[in-house]
Amino acid sequence: MTLETQADDWQACLLLNIAGGAVVALGTYRFDFYSETAGLTAHFRFVGGGVGAGGNLSGGLLPANIGGFGPWSDLKCDKKFSVWDLNGSWGRLSSISFGMGVTFGPMMITAAKHFWSMESFFHSQNVGGFGTGPGGVGGEVLIGRWSYVTTSARKPSDMDNSGIVA
Repeated sequence: MTLETQADDWQACLLLNIAGGAVVALGTYRFDFYSETAGLTAHFRFVGGGVGAGGNLSGGLLPANIGGFGPWSDLKCDKKFSVWDLNGSWGRLSSISFGMGVTFGPMMITAAKHFWSMESFFHSQNVGGFGTGPGGVGGEVLIGRWSYVTTSARKPSDMDNSGIVA
């Protein structure tokens, strides 16, 4: 398939996050987005600024499932979108995380083609869960941009309980 294929069966996997702030917050995040319909996994970067306190650094995936949490999260899409639709779109990311070595917390992501548009690709979808890394304690609400980086070989069906690392 191609980067132009529009789909509504996307799944997201958080690979890395670095964020922090004391009232004013900044963060950069790396995600893989997979769609069976599109037949590909696209690696995206989200960079944003906003408000927050504390900080977090994590960058590893734990085994496929711990309780009800796994590295891949199904997105409930408001409308079909392609990799090129998501590239350059505005977004919001809200997260709270804590931990050292193993981190945990909810993370809500949103994307829309136009800032403050009532028509989004996906809205407030929880892609949080467990991760690994030095960790920390922090919470941020960031407004930023989604940017396509490259395609990725990683996909949900490749993950087992062997301890996948990003």
